[in-house]
Amino acid sequence: DGLAYMEKLLTSLIAKLRQLSEVFERYVASKQTAELRSILCQCLLIKGHGEDSLECGTIPPGVSKATIIVEWRKACERIYKRAVGKLSSEGVGNDITSVITDSRCNGHITQSGSFERPVRIPAAIKGAKLAGPVSLITQVEDSYLVLAENVVIPKAHKASYIKRLKTKIASIQPDATGVPLTDDSDGEGGEDTMGSRGSYTAAIIGVAASIKAADMVVGGQCVNVFCAVRPPGHHAGQELRSMKAISNGFCLFNAAACAALYATTPRSQGGLGLRRVCIIDFDVHHGNGTQDILCSTFDPRFLYVSLHAGGAHINGYDDEDSEDESFRLKLGGKKQEGIFPGRCGDSSPHEGVLNIPLGRKVTASAMGTALVSQVTPAVEAFSPDLIILSAGFDAHINDPLGMGGLTAEDFRSVTEVACQMAYKTCSGRIFSVLEGGYGVPCCQPRDDLFLPNNTGEKLLDLGSDLPPNMKDEVPFTFRQKLDRCHAEGFLECVKEHVKGLIKCSMRK
Repeated sequence: DGLAYMEKLLTSLIAKLRQLSEVFERYVASKQTAELRSILCQCLLIKGHGEDSLECGTIPPGVSKATIIVEWRKACERIYKRAVGKLSSEGVGNDITSVITDSRCNGHITQSGSFERPVRIPAAIKGAKLAGPVSLITQVEDSYLVLAENVVIPKAHKASYIKRLKTKIASIQPDATGVPLTDDSDGEGGEDTMGSRGSYTAAIIGVAASIKAADMVVGGQCVNVFCAVRPPGHHAGQELRSMKAISNGFCLFNAAACAALYATTPRSQGGLGLRRVCIIDFDVHHGNGTQDILCSTFDPRFLYVSLHAGGAHINGYDDEDSEDESFRLKLGGKKQEGIFPGRCGDSSPHEGVLNIPLGRKVTASAMGTALVSQVTPAVEAFSPDLIILSAGFDAHINDPLGMGGLTAEDFRSVTEVACQMAYKTCSGRIFSVLEGGYGVPCCQPRDDLFLPNNTGEKLLDLGSDLPPNMKDEVPFTFRQKLDRCHAEGFLECVKEHVKGLIKCSMRK
């Protein structure tokens, strides 16, 4: 009876698709987008409903339940692909890679000399444009900000953390910048995570953009999305300094984790109703905040995968309850006995987490081997309905952190492998959220040079993508570190990452 019922569900869905295909061209563009989203979401709901029926129902003797579930998922995804192929229109559906950004992210103004500079956003936008044809969205609707602040963020972060952050930022003077945001009552832990009066809104924008990206990808508006937002988020956990990290590592709200929670929230409660979401984090640092929010205990909805610098041979083998925190130095520290955020990424606590520490420096060989031998089998076995990439580019060979050996093309390869996983498991549904990556050369001349016209100073030309009122004050010693990024740096990494998304934007 259960199998017959499932067959009836698929038959009715196919019939609806045929009927819609016959009249689709008569609809105006907005109606087409709405109808496409409706049938795709219905397809994924039926997919999940069928899985429940199979798990609870009786299977005929001699038939593997696991095999039937796999085939059921494949059948539903075939219909999903068919629907997108049939109902795509100009600017919607197949062949579309979108980039979401918002100028309000520029309101997060850090300290002079910080690795996490405002110019990262215009550099990312320019890199994305150079990658090829993308649909650029330059403002996130207010409705997504309301949803993010009032509904989604409280699912990820504790009320005490949200209140503390909001109160701290509200107390900042309008013209003050580089103010510690995540220091505790003793004044500790805020050295690297600084900001300004606009930091709270900027952090909410990051979450709102990721929620919008999930809506767009699942609803068939595009195949994939890159969210060019800041501040980053993957070190922000349920509360301040998660998993015993000494700081928040530039992060305020965790956009990737929030998007995963939104995607798996039942449709009756305002979410997308997906059963499983996988986050693949290739920032050079372990995403302790993401693991804390989604996988502090095993949750079958989530698989968190992190490929990062680290390992027990670097961070030490002490018991995790040890009070010795000498290895946990701040992000970007020079004399590191260990790697931020610490030992939390050296092992995997349960089957919902796959932590892969890659040594003191992340190399292309180690990254590629891990993706092929460990990540791909784990993701395919998990069979996600959506993949989210925590896209950090600080493992680049020229990044000022000095913890990686990857080239910009290596990031395109990583992206393409992740897209292949998405294509095989969930019809290509994937989007990325910007995390780290700090190799942006100086964009403005120093105002303290005695040389006429600042002769000999090399600057990164971002053209019209650099807002006229944006300052880029960088100390001389840091400027020297960034000079090598003129040859290849953060901008080129984003360019290659988005190239990978564009290449994989055609569902066949």
